[in-house]
Amino acid sequence: MNYHVARPTDKLLAWQELELGVLIHYCMEIYRPDLPGAWYKTDLVREALAPRTIHPKKLDPAQWVRSAYELGAKYAVLVANHCTGFSLWDTKVNDFSIAHTDWRGGGGDICREFIKACREYGLRPGFYYSTGCNGYYNIDDGKNWDYRSDEYQAYVKNVEAQVTELWTQYGELFEVWFDGGIIPPEKGGPDLTPLLKKFQPNAVCFQGPRDFPHDLRWVGNEDGLAPADCWATTNAGEARFDGTVPNEQAGVGDPDGKYYRPAETDMPNRDHGAFGGGWAWRAGEESHVFTPEYLLDCYVRSVGRNSNLLVGMAISTDGDFQDEEQFRAFGKLLKETFGTPAAQRIAPTPENGTVTLELDGAMPMAFLSVREEITAGQHIRSFRVLADGREIAAGHCVGHRRIIPLKGLSFRKLDFLVEEAAGDWAIRDIAVYAQAAH
Repeated sequence: MNYHVARPTDKLLAWQELELGVLIHYCMEIYRPDLPGAWYKTDLVREALAPRTIHPKKLDPAQWVRSAYELGAKYAVLVANHCTGFSLWDTKVNDFSIAHTDWRGGGGDICREFIKACREYGLRPGFYYSTGCNGYYNIDDGKNWDYRSDEYQAYVKNVEAQVTELWTQYGELFEVWFDGGIIPPEKGGPDLTPLLKKFQPNAVCFQGPRDFPHDLRWVGNEDGLAPADCWATTNAGEARFDGTVPNEQAGVGDPDGKYYRPAETDMPNRDHGAFGGGWAWRAGEESHVFTPEYLLDCYVRSVGRNSNLLVGMAISTDGDFQDEEQFRAFGKLLKETFGTPAAQRIAPTPENGTVTLELDGAMPMAFLSVREEITAGQHIRSFRVLADGREIAAGHCVGHRRIIPLKGLSFRKLDFLVEEAAGDWAIRDIAVYAQAAH
């Protein structure tokens, strides 16, 4: 059988290693929940969200990043410019920005303080920029645009100028995020590949240009759920999903895919019944905040399925993150669950295609974690798991990490059998975790 094994770049391997991040969402439409529909993608924002009307009394980017750290996040992406077109830095392209509010007495720069806080707490920073929707310029890619028109080309120049500011003024970024992808330059969209390669060549890029080497793809939903077999490779050369329409195949990928583009699983920290589908804050919606146990389930169904989990942070009209306790409790639960393994083997040598893990005695187990050595790409294509000789699980994809719930199963010996592989394979480590006492 002919296999194709795409190789990851070192930057993509480093990204997969971090596993858990946050998407910090301070979006201006929270100040006008009275307005209906997608008004915030139109130039109504110029008056409805005029910077002189924005007064965040508790805005402190260090508080956001501290909460992300308490969650257990290793990287943080700040939504620097969302669909309203309002910029969280002192952009020189227009006056629709945080610098024209009274925060910090005027002239404030959230992006700069965010970067400083990331350095303080040891998180890798990133920026989100919406190229497809910008209310200030009356741009909404939900409409049928003539991308070659003078109006759209003027907007393209503004996009290129603003991302240049973001990518040159704050040092090296870990991740660059494009919601909905990018209209390619040959169709009239901004020419961002040269700018990325010049200013941020080491960043990974969510739904970035096809010819950028460190691209990530969307998992296909905003539910914290990766497919059971979520390959890091795909044949979809261009990603332009905006999150509004679920796409299961986008998440599955292709084991023989030409491109190594691992999936990122994004979800809000509040359920979809909350304001803005859970991404945006509104007073009185505390009942929509996900429980730590639910977030742990999402972690298992994303990180445990060869994806990274990116958890949203809905920032309030006061400018603070009010769901701190949710993050703190989840971080504690995550450490309790995946802190110290009950048994582990590092770089085990397989015997007859099998890696065996033996316990001193039978005890209830919560999870099995298997990590494949993927420096040269994913090779395992099919596996089975046996506990004391009885099959308890089977699947295809392992990749960076596969977590299998064991639901309190007790056993003395566990066998991980690789039944199909694209050439030589290796296990980085295999471990089981006991039921946590609560």
